[in-house]
Amino acid sequence: MAGTPFPGGDAREPYEIEWPDDAKELRAAEREKQARRALVRPASIYIAAPTLGIAIVLLFILPISLVAGSTGIFIAVAAPVILGGLVLALPPALLLERVSREWRRGLPELAFIALGAAIGGGWTWVFLTVLQSSLFDDAVQMAAVRAPSSVFMATAVASAFMGARGFSRRFSSVPRVVYSAGGLIILLALTSAYANVAL
Repeated sequence: MAGTPFPGGDAREPYEIEWPDDAKELRAAEREKQARRALVRPASIYIAAPTLGIAIVLLFILPISLVAGSTGIFIAVAAPVILGGLVLALPPALLLERVSREWRRGLPELAFIALGAAIGGGWTWVFLTVLQSSLFDDAVQMAAVRAPSSVFMATAVASAFMGARGFSRRFSSVPRVVYSAGGLIILLALTSAYANVAL
């Protein structure tokens, strides 16, 4: 049974009402934003991922140096952290990324957390053990510093692995930020190396 059309309605579709589309402009702005992003050539993922990972570890260390009241601590450890990230952490992370592509969802993330914790904690433990004679007065002092430092770095590197895995592709879509952060990290590494040699 045909109904009576609403005033101003279409006789073929008597109950059809033209509702205002409040989200139309938002959708158009989002499409325009995505189109602009598509025109930007993203940075290489092999630059974005290590840059993001190293930046996360450095951001873990920076508050510690500020609380300690010495930016010299941050400068001193920056070069070893950056070099260690590129030499010790990046190759196994790339290998794990390739190996875990076909794994069930959630397992690669757990593997990255475990690998990051093992690298951060293990190498910190080894580093402090090897340099114990020059860094510590006795074994008690070394034990008091080595364990919490290893746990701290395990947490920092595990977070860096997860951050690089989860956000590096989005990070690479903003190449200016990637290259700016990479340049700052290189400058910090050179400054830290010079400071360590000068000492």
